[in-house]
Amino acid sequence: MPDISIKFFMPMKVASTEKKGPREEMGKVLEQISQVLKERKVKLAGIPMALLHEDAKGIDPQKAHLEVCLPISGKVKGGGEVKDKELEKGAFACITHSGPLEKLPDAYQAILKWIEENGYRIVGPSREVHHKGMGEGGGQPQEFLIELQFPVRKG
Repeated sequence: MPDISIKFFMPMKVASTEKKGPREEMGKVLEQISQVLKERKVKLAGIPMALLHEDAKGIDPQKAHLEVCLPISGKVKGGGEVKDKELEKGAFACITHSGPLEKLPDAYQAILKWIEENGYRIVGPSREVHHKGMGEGGGQPQEFLIELQFPVRKG
């Protein structure tokens, strides 16, 4: 049985861009956000993540609706696709995936089953926190370290 736990996260300020399309493009979007932040002298305050704005049970990797985010301190000034926003605090069901991206759906299945079996319901977009993998140069890495976080409530 995978290691799944409930964690509480405080609000987090992020710079983000929403996209619909292949999830392989997350790295490119992350590079674009990083460039904008560098140009506007906005300080990074954490590691990259993606919010998934759709039902996790039916994600199509080629047509994903996701929002690539980078935690920041400060504000993103000026117009453009990169916006700043605050992610809400709350309780999250969490599981960590370590390995190739092709095996990530197994972690999704495990956590969704756990959420249902333990009497929780999902109350917002899930998060993929990319400790290793997204935004690394040299093509697609073989090993990813991704924490899946689902905002949940009992009942």
